Order: sequence, then C-alpha cells, then structure tokens
Amino acid sequence: MDPAWSAILARITPARPEDIDDLILDGHPPRPRGKMLAPAGQVPPSAALWARDAQDETLSRIGIRITRPLADPARAALRLAAVAVERRVIPVILSRLDASGFERLGFRVERVPPDDEAAALATEAELKKFWNLAIIVDGRDIDILG
Repeated sequence: MDPAWSAILARITPARPEDIDDLILDGHPPRPRGKMLAPAGQVPPSAALWARDAQDETLSRIGIRITRPLADPARAALRLAAVAVERRVIPVILSRLDASGFERLGFRVERVPPDDEAAALATEAELKKFWNLAIIVDGRDIDILG
C-alpha cells in the first residue's frame, strides 16, 4: 500500500474539530475568506504542465464535486481512500466550500468559485485538464461507489 494513503487512512476519524470562532471572535462573524476567481486567460498553458511521470502507476484520477457540506465527510473519505488503495484511482476534491472536511484528512482539495456557475464550470474544466480527471462525480453520489 502506498505510504501516503496509509497516512491518510490513519488520520480519518469521525471526530470533528471544535469550532472555536465564537470563543476567539466573541460572537462576531469571521472575516470573509479570499475570493476565488475563475481563470481569465485565453491562451492555453503549455502541455508540459500535464506531462505525467513515466513511473506514475496511478490508473486514473477522478474529481469529486463538493457543493454543500457532506453529512459525514469521514465516511466519504474512507470510501475514497479505499478506491485509491484498491483501484489506484486518486480522488481530487473540487470544493465550492471554504472547508469541505477533506482538507484535514490529507486529500488534494481544489477550490472552485462558489457563486458564479459559469466560472465554476470553467474552473472545473481547467482542473479536469490539469489533473487529467477521467470523470467528475457529485459528492452526494460517493455512497454509490461501493
């Protein structure tokens, strides 16, 4: 088993970190996080960006679109880690949320603009090319993966 996935599996727990914003901010809302902008360039990047290492034994990569918080990110993470270990299919999380729940577990999480659907689709298309994603699956459908 790949040591990276062993480490990810070791970190997965149903326990969630406590939200201490109320204690620190004394009831004030947190400052908004940075704005995610869609790529604006018309010139495509060099194909060298997508060159794959000849020793990369990954069979495929899939995108997991997260548009709203999952009820149990730890359970979803276990399923995705199992897919990665058993089938060498690496998940890349495409999140429209500030915190999808996968960041703390060690998954690759890419931010997608949450407010503009056209910009979100353009960003997803760019990430699909960059990561060579075979498919993008809605996060709510993770349970049907096995």
